[in-house]
Amino acid sequence: MKEIENINTYISQVDYIVIIDNSDIDNSALVNKTINRKENILYIANNQNIGLAKALNNGVDILIEKKCEWALLLDADSEVADNIISIYNKTLETLNNNNIAVLSPVHIFDRSKNTIYSGYREVKWTMTSGCLFNCEIFRNQGGFFEKLFVDGIDMDYCYKSIEKGYLIIECGQAYINHNPAETRHFLWIKYGIASPFRYYMQARQLIWCWFRYKKIETLFIYVYKWLKILFLFPNKFEYIKEVSKGTRDGFILSKEEFCEKN
Repeated sequence: MKEIENINTYISQVDYIVIIDNSDIDNSALVNKTINRKENILYIANNQNIGLAKALNNGVDILIEKKCEWALLLDADSEVADNIISIYNKTLETLNNNNIAVLSPVHIFDRSKNTIYSGYREVKWTMTSGCLFNCEIFRNQGGFFEKLFVDGIDMDYCYKSIEKGYLIIECGQAYINHNPAETRHFLWIKYGIASPFRYYMQARQLIWCWFRYKKIETLFIYVYKWLKILFLFPNKFEYIKEVSKGTRDGFILSKEEFCEKN
């Protein structure tokens, strides 16, 4: 399995590994058979999709119990540079700043214009996979917002971290091969496409994030998704239906959260 191959590429760089399986199958036998290292590995079969946010929160909670200070979070399909941990360590030594919430790699995929560079920089938002999270800050902020389920948990976490004065640092020589959505082509244009349900989830989180943080880039992304649907996507009516539902449910979730806090 490709997922096991990916785990084996970074297994020697970390002290402890938690594998959270959100599929409906218990793969413990496969993990025990194919993982190179057996010690300090915990496999958890949820036997259902409890959501990425809750799964990652559970994993980080376990690492905190193990007295880990930092947590490297990875999607199953992500391939990381073989020196990513050493780059993160060097960056932490150089900056010597207790307010770093997240260290991010450069996310490389076929639609992006991202490239590897020397040094580091502050960013406003990064995708979760391949990032190194400060466990204490993660715990103090309550982790990922589980009601978002999967899409938008990274955007929300970064925004709330910056809101509280923490830093999101991208390390230019750390990289990850990551494949968000399927790439398609129209003339010279490359664009990503996912299932109508994923577009429901994305619309929901973008509307929620807009009302929560008032970041104009969230509206730009939301509008861009509509433009892709209207001009590039097949099955437009299915996508329009799902994004409309997601928009409505994003409003509802925002209203619920506002009422809970007031």
